[in-house]
Amino acid sequence: MLVGCDASKDELVSTKSQLASVTSERDDLKSKLATTQQQLDATKAELAKAKTTAAATPPTAAPATAGKTEPAAKSKHHKS
Repeated sequence: MLVGCDASKDELVSTKSQLASVTSERDDLKSKLATTQQQLDATKAELAKAKTTAAATPPTAAPATAGKTEPAAKSKHHKS
């Protein structure tokens, strides 16, 4: 007659254990998310700083190619 209560108790214990496990996993994921968000924010700040520096720096001159000419493309002429 009390057999039904024992099964419910076992199920409750199992569910509590599962809840504790899932809660622990959730807390771990929250911690990892916070760390990743901090890294992302730092990376965004570095990128903004690099863009500002790049915008303030005058462009470098292209390498000198004076006296050098590119070979002309060969064209094929067909006799009709």
